[in-house]
Amino acid sequence: MELTPLDIRNQTFHKKTFGGIDAEEVKAFLETAATAFEQMSRNRTDLTERLKIAEERVNYYRQIEKTIQDAVVTMQKTCDEVKASAEKEAEIIIAEAKARAVREVENTKREAEELRVEIEQLKQLRNNYFIRCRALIRGQEELLAAMENDQRELDAMKAEPRPADPMAPAAGKVLA
Repeated sequence: MELTPLDIRNQTFHKKTFGGIDAEEVKAFLETAATAFEQMSRNRTDLTERLKIAEERVNYYRQIEKTIQDAVVTMQKTCDEVKASAEKEAEIIIAEAKARAVREVENTKREAEELRVEIEQLKQLRNNYFIRCRALIRGQEELLAAMENDQRELDAMKAEPRPADPMAPAAGKVLA
């Protein structure tokens, strides 16, 4: 059974025949007890309401906490996915760069070899040109030498007296 302030106020006591209790004093005490009990009941109701509000706030904050935790988990997963994606993309970029570098090195080696071959061909062409020029110069030198010899022989023949040609008219003789 629950005792209320009204129960305390309405409580009656029986009087005893000799020396009993002072009814006014009992009534004053019961009024004081009822008032105190009433105040405690109001306090209890107020505390119950405040507890209910506090529990609602705690539940609200727990929901917020759960939402935040879920968001953190989602963000962590997203970060992990982004990181993994970035790592894969970086690996692809590095692999492509390595492949491109290998191709460039191969192209450069091939071009260098082609240039070496071309340089060797040009050197051979130059050497052949020099050989031909020397041969041409020697041929011209020999031709000039031969021409000089022929000229000397001609000059020498002109300077030598010639034997008279029996068929040629005599010098100083006039033919009639």
